[in-house]
Amino acid sequence: MNAFALYSLPEKLAVAFAGWLGPRISEAFGLKWEDLDFDHGVVSFRRGLVQGRIRPLKTEASRTKLPIPQDVLRLPLEWRSMTPYNQPGDWIFASPYTRGRRPYWPAQLFKTHIKPVALATGIPSIGWHSFRHSVSAWGKQAGLELEDARTLLRHEDIATTSNVYGDLGMEAKRRIQQRMIEFVRRQASEHASKLAVESHKDPLVTIQ
Repeated sequence: MNAFALYSLPEKLAVAFAGWLGPRISEAFGLKWEDLDFDHGVVSFRRGLVQGRIRPLKTEASRTKLPIPQDVLRLPLEWRSMTPYNQPGDWIFASPYTRGRRPYWPAQLFKTHIKPVALATGIPSIGWHSFRHSVSAWGKQAGLELEDARTLLRHEDIATTSNVYGDLGMEAKRRIQQRMIEFVRRQASEHASKLAVESHKDPLVTIQ
């Protein structure tokens, strides 16, 4: 069963951002529509939601831009066409409980809507930060150089490099990101094929 298919659209968007872009979840829930460049498929992280308070990001590395994978880009486009809070200055994850004045509380959204579905479909106990760890692990398994993985995760250690030598261009970031995405897709396809083969095995036949 595909847990992702069971989520509503804003939950799908939150999981997609967390899983493919690997931001700190405070940064994802601090996004406004004006931070997304749909024409070029780019997101700008500018602020974070920390313990219910909006705070500016502290490091240059955190404030760098990232490309948005094409498969992910359709989700915010679809969500913006549905939510009443769709103006440039509105929160992407605007909470209807505050009439859009504040974003959803990330921990509560995860506890109430995302974790139960994950557990019900056999995914072990996870948290928002698990997605960031996954992006890091996928990048390493895909054979990315350490600096490339740091670029995707916007670790503070790359700030000096960016300041002295200039930040990587968006197309270079997109190539790095696409390499990781293709690796994950291959792994998922191989896993699905393996499950399909095993499901057709006769349980009474054993190989000597």
